Amino acid sequence: MNKKLLVITAFILVAAAARLLPHAPNFTPLGAIALFAGAYISNRVLAFIIPLLAMILSDALMGFAGWDFPEQIITVYASFALITALGMNMRNDKSVLRIGASSVAASVLFFIITNFMVWMSGFYYAPALYTTNFSGLVTCYVAAIPFFTPSAAADLFYSSALFGAFYLVQINVPKLVQE
Repeated sequence: MNKKLLVITAFILVAAAARLLPHAPNFTPLGAIALFAGAYISNRVLAFIIPLLAMILSDALMGFAGWDFPEQIITVYASFALITALGMNMRNDKSVLRIGASSVAASVLFFIITNFMVWMSGFYYAPALYTTNFSGLVTCYVAAIPFFTPSAAADLFYSSALFGAFYLVQINVPKLVQE
């Protein structure tokens, strides 16, 4: 394993450990971790595996809280895989503007996909939280808006921290990030 991959993996594990600290609801580093991995891990397979393993590890340390509904967990993990793919589009351009825009896009992507699954769960569980029509879908998204703000703020904060810290390492300790 090369030094750069070790440093990136260490950054990801430290960020994932932040989930274990007290934090505001939905203020977690997971979206930023997926985006960061996609942007910096050159091996495409590892770019997906490392953040997902960090997420599984932190989920395990939290007692797999929230794993009661497997289809929703699968949706959450799939959303983070898509965010990793979004990060891969930044490999050649990691400007501040691109990182910020990608962080917001990651938040929106996660919001749309996971809340769609919350709405879809009404097709499987009785009583459903929302009606299984377009009105129910809109109601579901509107009800989820308060959860979007801390999630988007976390994606921006942790993306700034991860990308910024790695940039500083690249400048100040270039031997650590040579492939």
